[in-house]
Amino acid sequence: MTQQHPGTSVRLQLEPAATAASLVRRELRQLTCSTGFARRLDDAQLAATELVTNAVLHGREPITVEIVVTADVLRVAVTDGSGVSPSFSLLDPTAVTGRGLLLVASVADRWGVEPQPDGKTVWMELASSTPSADEAADIAFLLESWGDELATDPALEQVRVVLTDLDVPLLVESEAHDDALLRELALLAHADGTEPRLREAAQQILGAAGAFESVRGELKRQLAVAAAHDCAQLDVEVRLTRSEAELVRDYSHALEHADRLCAGDGLLTAQPRLQAASTRRDYLRRILAQLSS
Repeated sequence: MTQQHPGTSVRLQLEPAATAASLVRRELRQLTCSTGFARRLDDAQLAATELVTNAVLHGREPITVEIVVTADVLRVAVTDGSGVSPSFSLLDPTAVTGRGLLLVASVADRWGVEPQPDGKTVWMELASSTPSADEAADIAFLLESWGDELATDPALEQVRVVLTDLDVPLLVESEAHDDALLRELALLAHADGTEPRLREAAQQILGAAGAFESVRGELKRQLAVAAAHDCAQLDVEVRLTRSEAELVRDYSHALEHADRLCAGDGLLTAQPRLQAASTRRDYLRRILAQLSS
């Protein structure tokens, strides 16, 4: 079903089928053929294909796509009924899903994930002109900007959190493990045959992870760029409010609980290696220390 607003936007309701991405590519061609975005059609179609494919393979119905074209921006937003955010599972060289996110980050000028009451929206935007070679090589060009204004309430004060000399291979291993674990828990949380105790634990862990997702997503964006450039170490900068320290604690405790489930409840996901788990604990402790200073 297609609802079109002349010359500016189109909204599609998609079936979870192999033809979904081709429908979106066709609409992109029609909307951009007589605009300045025609020269970036390949970029738009590549990014849109990855977002739609991710929703079809890993999301839930209903799946909707909105394409908006203005004088300055081409935006593609894919909404589905799953609250689990896409992740850089591509960081794990053995992973078979999630590799498209680096492609999206490399061709889009901006992209992100927005939680919805009944799922999530993953979006990407292209500017009206093709980025220069220097801009494309700039790591900061791939990152979302953060607000700089401080709130008057000390709890809402934004803190510049800097994590220096992070071990890229170990953090990649840790994040890839946590991605696999959260995917398994998401399935268990909604499966009919899951025992009540495990279902409740899965829902609690997923809730804590979801609240921390914006921070973790920013970390993984920077980590993905470092991994793509074969960096051994990485300095990461994020901005958090002091009140978000509680989210960091909840996330840390939730993953410690999840690790225990891996050891004792017969999950398919194995326990993380000691070094990888230690790397995760260390960077979370460092975030908390800076928020409380």
